[in-house]
Amino acid sequence: MKKLSLTGAPACRAALPNLSERGERTVLRVAVFSFAGIRTGQPGDYAADLAALIKALQPDLAVLPGHSSFLLCGAAGRLEGAADFAGHFRLFTRQAGAWNELYLSRHRELAWENKIYLAAGTTVEQAGGRLYHTAYCFDPAGEICGRQRQTHLSREERALGLSRGEDLALFEIGGLKTGFIVGTDARHPEVGRILALEGAALVIHSGAIPTGPAGRAQPAGIWAQVQQNQFWAAEAQLKGQIGERSFGARCAVLGPCELTPGSSGYLTPERDDRPYAAAELPEAERLRIKEQYPLLKLLQPQAYRGLLPELYREGR
Repeated sequence: MKKLSLTGAPACRAALPNLSERGERTVLRVAVFSFAGIRTGQPGDYAADLAALIKALQPDLAVLPGHSSFLLCGAAGRLEGAADFAGHFRLFTRQAGAWNELYLSRHRELAWENKIYLAAGTTVEQAGGRLYHTAYCFDPAGEICGRQRQTHLSREERALGLSRGEDLALFEIGGLKTGFIVGTDARHPEVGRILALEGAALVIHSGAIPTGPAGRAQPAGIWAQVQQNQFWAAEAQLKGQIGERSFGARCAVLGPCELTPGSSGYLTPERDDRPYAAAELPEAERLRIKEQYPLLKLLQPQAYRGLLPELYREGR
């Protein structure tokens, strides 16, 4: 793969949009990557290219796309012999346990060396004789601070042998309560709504949408979740090829429409000349919007009975 050109990259940090005209403190600087232009065939090249982007953008949180572990495993020549996506995936699951040790170690080092939070995309986790599509986040000390299994599965994912996760958990990044929305969970509104009711200020989405008609439905995922729940979102979408299947949706950093240019819902989208999206999150502005229009307080909480038992124990 062609090496990414970083011409002019040191200016990227200064170019990130600061959307708070009122001067409130920006809590978090976020960058999301698609893997376009990043060399994935050799571990050293991959780490160098990703570290160069991180150094140029200086984010507090960097987010990698869905199927990142799967793509890297194939690029390393470990999935030869399969013709199609399903065949590649089955080969991948057979060695996911051993491969994940390398995958997690590599990203633990990247987080620690660059002193950032790193949401390392997704992999297949083996546990209790089952396979899960799982996202991991490392803190600046290189420790796992967040992990989330995909909770809803498509027909294809079930046929490939995946099991669904049963819990949604929050963790903290830079003072913001944060949750993962993994893979096709983005198309299930209850996932974002439960995270929002639990207090999420930021959701991280690592996705992989195939090129073609499926890409046109991308806004029905994370964009819709953001507008329905008034949180921030860092959406990293894969650009690359696995078997015969290509992926090409766009990365973005999103927020409530009231806080975005042209009320678009996008703080900043990925552009053709820039295989990433990066922005600052003016958290005080988001809290102001929530105070002016407390959307979650207008819901019927009984609809979530049994899903959020702590709400009822506390009488909220």
